[in-house]
Amino acid sequence: MSRKTIAIVVIVVWAAGLGLLYRRNSTRTLEQALTEVGMRVSPATYYYTLQQGDRQVGAASSSVDTSKTRVIATDFVRGELPVGNDVLKMEARLQARFTRGMRLRDFSVQAVGDLTPFTLRGVMQEGEEKTLRITTESKGERPLTMEAVALQPVFVPTMTPLPLMLKKTPKVGDSVRVSMFDPVGRQLHELTLRIEADSLFLVADSAAFDSTSGRWIKARQDSMRGWRITSRSAPITAWVDVSGRLLAASEPGGVSMVRTAFELAFENWRIDHPAATRVVKRRPR
Repeated sequence: MSRKTIAIVVIVVWAAGLGLLYRRNSTRTLEQALTEVGMRVSPATYYYTLQQGDRQVGAASSSVDTSKTRVIATDFVRGELPVGNDVLKMEARLQARFTRGMRLRDFSVQAVGDLTPFTLRGVMQEGEEKTLRITTESKGERPLTMEAVALQPVFVPTMTPLPLMLKKTPKVGDSVRVSMFDPVGRQLHELTLRIEADSLFLVADSAAFDSTSGRWIKARQDSMRGWRITSRSAPITAWVDVSGRLLAASEPGGVSMVRTAFELAFENWRIDHPAATRVVKRRPR
């Protein structure tokens, strides 16, 4: 066999291999791709200020813990949020448990404050149709249960961008269709998330106490790339980092959420609202 013939055979085999690889990757379902996504999820905790204009109206945290079999997301928010001409004082905590393949198992939401305290519990029912069973428990009322059929993999809000950002190297124009549970509306929504743009952000990652003002101020900041995620059916505009974790978000009502250092979020909020007695412990990064 001549060298030319051998070269042609090698090229043909190489091209066929690439074709098979492309077909395998392009025909994978989202559920199959999520197995790879789940293995890329890393433990981390981030903190955020809630702002309306130049005024801080709250603080929030979002953490992800992992084990060999589970991914656990925990979100906490505390604030005095403007609602029309009124102010709503509230605290809420959400915890969701996923398999390492990023299949939602269950979640719980607890909220207290000016509104009637309530607890939401959601459990995925596996079968021919994946069904999310949601139970609402309010003080003094009978539990209310409803079910919603999930046509796409289900995520809670802060975890929704992960399958878009972690299944491959993100680029503008990428999109994915998922189901998101909205804990405010208590409904399941199908969303098509799309990467619309990318930009650089300066994020405060440490703080120092200023004895003159009696508040924590920014000590150091890092630059990182963010991607803007949008959906036609969701009014919120969000920027996320390469791991799909929230950098900043805004909604039409004028409230924005920005990643920052723990002290700038929770300690300054505690200083401004000394009556708050609950403590959010800082978690290792």
